[in-house]
Amino acid sequence: MHGGFLGPAQAQERRHAAEVARYREHPELLYVGAAPPGMQISHVVVGPAYVGVDYRPVAQNEAGYVGLTMRSQLTPTAQCPELVQKDVTCSVDARGDVRTVRELPGGTRAITLTRHLRDAEAEVNSQYLDESGLRHLLDTLHPLSDEELERLMREKVIEQGY
Repeated sequence: MHGGFLGPAQAQERRHAAEVARYREHPELLYVGAAPPGMQISHVVVGPAYVGVDYRPVAQNEAGYVGLTMRSQLTPTAQCPELVQKDVTCSVDARGDVRTVRELPGGTRAITLTRHLRDAEAEVNSQYLDESGLRHLLDTLHPLSDEELERLMREKVIEQGY
């Protein structure tokens, strides 16, 4: 830098550093889990009070979806809602995870598991992955590393939400 002039490379470095800083504003929410077998992270949205991660099959012609949402804790302890809709069951297991199962037409079941972490809660849901697969995803949650963030940015699968 000479005489206050920023070259294109320095300007790009500053933009990149500012983008990384925006993604890192809420580190307690910036978590990912190991992708289920045959799946990969397809999209990440970092919002002001949440992080949403979509996992989809690696093979383009396969159906499947798993969603992970990280957010501030909605309740101090894990609990089922007082009113549960028809065709929905809710329970809290010994570990404190909330398990909600919604029976859908055609015998399909949508499973949602919610787990309290230190300063946040993680919710995973899927109609394709079974409960043990969802629990595995919760068990592998970890803070997003710098390398993982750089890869998601390079692959353009992470974005700011509003």
